[in-house]
Amino acid sequence: MPNRYQVNSMDIKALRYFSEVVRQNGFRRASSTLHVTQPAISRVIGQLEEEFEVTLLIREPRGVKLTAEGEVLYRHAETILRQAENLVSELRDLRSMVTGVLRIGLPPMTGSTFFGNVITEFRRRYPGIQLHIAEYGSNQLESALADGRVEIAAAMLPVDANAFQTQTFVQDRLALLCNREHALATRRKVSLDELAHETFVALSEDFKINDVIDKACRSRGFIPSIAGRSSHLDLIVSMVTSGMGIALLPESITRKTRSTRLAVVSVDPVVAYELALVRPRAAYLSRGGRAWVEIAGKVLGFEVSPSFIE
Repeated sequence: MPNRYQVNSMDIKALRYFSEVVRQNGFRRASSTLHVTQPAISRVIGQLEEEFEVTLLIREPRGVKLTAEGEVLYRHAETILRQAENLVSELRDLRSMVTGVLRIGLPPMTGSTFFGNVITEFRRRYPGIQLHIAEYGSNQLESALADGRVEIAAAMLPVDANAFQTQTFVQDRLALLCNREHALATRRKVSLDELAHETFVALSEDFKINDVIDKACRSRGFIPSIAGRSSHLDLIVSMVTSGMGIALLPESITRKTRSTRLAVVSVDPVVAYELALVRPRAAYLSRGGRAWVEIAGKVLGFEVSPSFIE
């Protein structure tokens, strides 16, 4: 009797089409990202289903749903596609280090605060490498790393230690940003307890810094009252300037916020956290990726751990 699940002609293209339909939750969006017609994608996935003699996807009004067999194939397809990308990168590296594409994930404010000079130096040293910078909130970066959209990211710790390797590059802390007319504006330090009845403006919910702030405030017995959120620092600053509320932000960012209408106050006790370069443990780190880490170490002043770039 033939083996029902024997793999015959399945190829990387078919797995890529299948995975993209799952990621995009639909054939139309997958067609747009793959630059392939929907009928062509449907035909390839249909061939996969015929080959395995199973149904992989169920079309629904709002997208697609994986069957049990589809879940299994998707999990293995993601691993195979990452391995294929690692293979291509490693073979390319054997030929040359000065060409290729390096995809880096940076949170918007962390990127502008710490990595402007890193990008400049990298472009100067490796002009042949196309540097693609993708901006994600810290909570989105782990998934971007896991599915191969970026090779290295900068993120707030902690991350899943089983899935990722980390290289700390700075320890930051929270500081209070408030309108110059606010009662706390003249203080050198402020206790979190004193903020219990204040109104806050905050970053969007996909920023991990919110978890740090929420945990610190809860430890003092209160939940911050949020009047507004934004993913853009200039809007946060505008809301604070207008008196809409106060903000707890990374000290590294408040140091760059220059305005006679704003005051920056230290928080006591210190609420500290670490920022790190992050990469998947199972993925091959390209020579361009290693160069990025080494340049970041020199520009930002940290010693690169050999285990991170092996």
